[in-house]
Amino acid sequence: MQTSMPGHQGLVSWLEHIDRVHPTEIELGLERSQTVAQRLKVLPPAPQVITVAGTNGKGSVVACLEHVLSSSTLRIGCYSSPHLEHFNERIRIDGKALSDSRICRALSEVEAVRGDISLTYFEFATLATLWLFSRAEVDVAILEVGLGGRLDAVNIVDPGLCIITRIDLDHQQWLGEDRESIAMEKSGILRKGMPFICGDPDPPNSLMSRAEALQCPTLRAGEDFSLAPSESGQWIWKLTATDCEPTEFETIGEPHLLPINVVTAAQSLLRVKLPGLTLSPEDVAKHCLTTTAPGRQEWRRDKITDRRVLLDVAHNPAACASLARTLSATAHDGRVRFVLAVMADKKIQDMVQHLDSIADIWYIAQIDSPRCLPVDQFAKQILNSGSRHPIGHYLSVEQAYREACMTAGESDLIVVTGSFLTVAAVRKLSRAEEG
Repeated sequence: MQTSMPGHQGLVSWLEHIDRVHPTEIELGLERSQTVAQRLKVLPPAPQVITVAGTNGKGSVVACLEHVLSSSTLRIGCYSSPHLEHFNERIRIDGKALSDSRICRALSEVEAVRGDISLTYFEFATLATLWLFSRAEVDVAILEVGLGGRLDAVNIVDPGLCIITRIDLDHQQWLGEDRESIAMEKSGILRKGMPFICGDPDPPNSLMSRAEALQCPTLRAGEDFSLAPSESGQWIWKLTATDCEPTEFETIGEPHLLPINVVTAAQSLLRVKLPGLTLSPEDVAKHCLTTTAPGRQEWRRDKITDRRVLLDVAHNPAACASLARTLSATAHDGRVRFVLAVMADKKIQDMVQHLDSIADIWYIAQIDSPRCLPVDQFAKQILNSGSRHPIGHYLSVEQAYREACMTAGESDLIVVTGSFLTVAAVRKLSRAEEG
């Protein structure tokens, strides 16, 4: 299915174009991408490929991998999604987002060879990324799976290291109704004999059975690696270096990201084998501790009122439960004001129930997206969840956020969550928190 080419061939025009090429937003399957990738001659895109799948925590793990490896002499390509503010955030080399012109060139290369093959937006972006990494001759390509694993476009690349983070219920219409089914889809990234890092402390049987059948050397969270606070306030690490027994040591300083994701990344880095790369458990831990990721339990300050703000892209019940645990452990004297907008296909009542014990006021809004749940329906879902906190209705996330900040006391906390689009709508209205 051919469509008209971008008029001025700027990035905005190209993104509008690739959004029109395929009749549906999501159509899982590898055949289309594999065919175009062969025409582009982009497989493999790097000597070492790390693929990261999972329900929650992928972005944080990818951020740690990129942060540590980019500090080496290696050339690192990183592909993640979705973006928060600019599409360029999805494609990075040596920690820097690529320019509009380079991305446009890559998209034009994909367009030139696809012929009558209809690619989805994500497939188009993935193929363009592989072309860019191949031409830049990166040493390591870090690829984050978009949806599932087995049939995701990223899975046309054979990884040398596979990472699967925590598996929970999300995208059930595509991946299955229970954790076992979802895990089987995500296990599709595993390759025979290739190392596998399992970042789920309670992995479904289907995942571990698949790893065993493929004879993947496997390290499991909670068994082979872990990270937990000690009574003295330090953090106790357990990591397993190559062909060694687990080693334990302590560090000072709390991780900026969730400990399970930080230690999963740290353990994964000890399995990256490339000439000239030497990483000790202590060095990996030190760098992973300081890694941050936009929109992942990110502490900021409102630019106008200086009120404290926490941004988190939690968009399913498990992620909301994690956010609630973080807030429960956070010292604050005032009210917690939640700014939320959510997609209609989520288990909204379950999400709200996890957050309700932390919340004092709901500021609910809509996003300019056909997938977004209308405010009136959202309010009913909150009431049906059993919550009795006050609910404010707003036409936009920006309006809800501004009202929350303007009415908040000095000790109050504003939490913005519910989806990537929710966080993206207001992140520019805040600034990084000092210290």
